[in-house]
Amino acid sequence: MNSLRIYKGDTTPLLDFNIETMEFFMEGECRPENVLTYFEPILKWLDSYVDWLKNKKSAGRLNFNFKLEYYNSSSAKFIFNIFKRLKIIQSNGTQVNMFWFYDILDEDLLESGQEYEKILGLKFHFLALQD
Repeated sequence: MNSLRIYKGDTTPLLDFNIETMEFFMEGECRPENVLTYFEPILKWLDSYVDWLKNKKSAGRLNFNFKLEYYNSSSAKFIFNIFKRLKIIQSNGTQVNMFWFYDILDEDLLESGQEYEKILGLKFHFLALQD
């Protein structure tokens, strides 16, 4: 199993899912022209990661750092699907820490994170950023 790294584009975020450190980052803006083309390989990778983790003896702790400045409504469904896979990882015995970064003035982004937390039952840590 290899880590997943997708470099930041004009309309897509940096994705760095490091399986050795168990530090996952999603950072930037997320408004890909074709959300299915962008997210499908990410979701497939996460499905493989879920299976790979099941076979490990030590589950450990995974930190997911969500630092999107903006994501469009088309991306929201796929982000939710990423989080659902993290919920499965947690259900399988790995501690998952969710860090939701947001601009201190962006109440909408904070509320989105709180909504994901409520729906999924995953504990989020909300971290306000100032310019």
